[in-house]
Amino acid sequence: MRMDLFDSGYFRIVVPDGWMAFCGIDSECRTTQKKVHIFKGAKLETDIFTHAGITICFFGKEDYYLSPRFFYDNIVDMEPFTLGAYTWNGYTCTSLGYPYTMLEAKHDGCVFQVMLLMKNGEYEISLEDTDVQTILTSLTQTG
Repeated sequence: MRMDLFDSGYFRIVVPDGWMAFCGIDSECRTTQKKVHIFKGAKLETDIFTHAGITICFFGKEDYYLSPRFFYDNIVDMEPFTLGAYTWNGYTCTSLGYPYTMLEAKHDGCVFQVMLLMKNGEYEISLEDTDVQTILTSLTQTG
């Protein structure tokens, strides 16, 4: 299986074959290297609206981080777990009817926030999927 390496400038991940990674936008609609979308089966960046995937956000020591937990419905806490270099805390929830798994890891004053959009239309992923585990295990801070 072919895998690519994607380096945002702040973190690096492995992108499995059949997935697409690209930088996201910030609250002011500017492309930012601190947010990366990795979506299964995506061919275009706009496929984030129709596919299941992962969004990773990096908050450096200078960034303000506020957990989005209270913006979601049907929150169910998960037991912390270690995967790759980080120990993850998280919960499952829904947002506008879409199922998510939300994870966060703190390391050296920085925070990784990972949002897994579990099901979108006919597309579905799970935290237990080999590709998802590969992506999370490969996550490495670079900036």
